[in-house]
Amino acid sequence: MIRIAQISDCHLFADASKTSYGQIAPYHSLAKVLDDIALQSIDLLLVTGDLSGDGSLESYRHFEQLIKQRGIQSQWLILPGNHDDLSVLQQQFSSVNLWSHYSIAAPLTIQNWQLHLLNTKTSGTGGFLAESDLVDLAQSLKQSRDYSQLIAAHHHPLVCHSWMDNHGWQNSHKLLEVIGQYDSVKAMIYGHIHAELQQQIGQCHYLACPSTCWQWALQAEFGISQQAPAYRVLNLDLTGQFTTDIKRVEYS
Repeated sequence: MIRIAQISDCHLFADASKTSYGQIAPYHSLAKVLDDIALQSIDLLLVTGDLSGDGSLESYRHFEQLIKQRGIQSQWLILPGNHDDLSVLQQQFSSVNLWSHYSIAAPLTIQNWQLHLLNTKTSGTGGFLAESDLVDLAQSLKQSRDYSQLIAAHHHPLVCHSWMDNHGWQNSHKLLEVIGQYDSVKAMIYGHIHAELQQQIGQCHYLACPSTCWQWALQAEFGISQQAPAYRVLNLDLTGQFTTDIKRVEYS
C-alpha cells in the first residue's frame, strides 16, 4: 500500500500572521493541517500548487520551517501554481523537492505506480500544458502500460461549474484525449478550485483537493464556503486500485 497526503492552495504570505478570507491566517491553518498529517503514516506529501500567496521567499521558508517543526519524515514534492514564483521556488528548495526533478518521460515510480507531475503554470491565473509535455506524457504512458498511473497538476482539467471556470486550463481537452487512451491512468489529482470535487470519465477519476486555508463555494458568483481547511489522502494498492478520503481540520 502506498499512502499519499495531498495539500493544495496553502497561500502562505511573507507575514505569517496575515489573515484573508474568513479571517483565516494561511500559516496557522497549514500548521494545523500538517499537525494532522504528522499523525498519519504516509509515503509522500504532495503540494499541488499555490504554496505561496505572494510568491515571497519568506512564504516558502515558512513552509520548510513547518515541515521541520512537525517532524514529517516522508518525501515531499511541490508542484507550481499560478500564485507561485518559479525562480523563488527553485532558489529556496532543493531540486529533489520540486516537480522539475522528475521529467514527464521519467516520472516518480513507487512500487507499481507512476506519478506524473505536470506544470500548468502560465501567465495569468489560468493554466496551460506545453505541447511537448503532452507528447512526452502520451509516449510515457504508452511505454509503461504495466504500471498504474496517477497524474497531478495545479489547475482543474474539467469544468467545475463555478466562477472558477473563468480561471481554467486552456488546453485541458488535449490532456483528456491522452488520458482517455490509457486504462492504466487511474486518477488525476489537482487543486486550484479550493473545494472537494470528484468526477469520472471512463476509467479515470478526477479529484480536486480543498485548500489548507479558505474554501471557495462552487457557484456562479464568487463566494466563500464555510467548510474547514482540509487535505486529501490517497491509498494506492498493488492491484492498481485506490481509495481516497478528505480530512477536514477545524480552524479556530
